[in-house]
Amino acid sequence: MSEPHMGASAQHNTAWRRWVEAPLVICGATLIFILMGLSFSDALLRSLFNKPIFGANDYAQILLSFAVAISFPLCVMSGRLIAIDTITDMMPERVQKTLDWLVTIMGVVILSYLAWRAFSNALEAAMFGESTLLLQLPFGPSYYAVAAGSGLSAVLLLVERFMR
Repeated sequence: MSEPHMGASAQHNTAWRRWVEAPLVICGATLIFILMGLSFSDALLRSLFNKPIFGANDYAQILLSFAVAISFPLCVMSGRLIAIDTITDMMPERVQKTLDWLVTIMGVVILSYLAWRAFSNALEAAMFGESTLLLQLPFGPSYYAVAAGSGLSAVLLLVERFMR
C-alpha cells in the first residue's frame, strides 16, 4: 500500500517503521491479553471456588516485565516520550534544534546505560539462580528482555533524530 501524497523518502521511512512496529505491537498485545486473562481467571477462581491459580503472581511478574520491555521502543516510535516544550517553543529555532539534539543524546545515553545494567543483572541472575518465589521461574529472561527493549529504544531514538 503506497500512499500517493508521500514522497519516496517518506514511504521508505514508513516502511521500516512498520517492520519494527508491527511485531512489537502484536507481541505486546498478546502479552497484555494473556496477563488480563490470567488476572481475571485467578480472581474469578479465587472468588467463586476459593481455588486461585497457583503461582499466578509469578506468571504476572514475568509477563509484565516482557510487556514493559516491549513498550519502551513503541513509546520512542510513537513520540510519546516525556517532553515539556512550553519554554523551548519560545526560543529561536537554532536553540530549539540544539536542545533537541542534546535531549536525544541524553536519552540515548540513559537508555544505553539501562540496557547495559539490565544485561549485567541478567548475567548475575543466571549466575546466582535468581527466580520467583513459588514457581522458581528464572529472572534472567526478564532482564534480557528489558536490556533488548532499552537497547532497541536507544537505537530507535537516534535513528528517529537522524530521520527528521
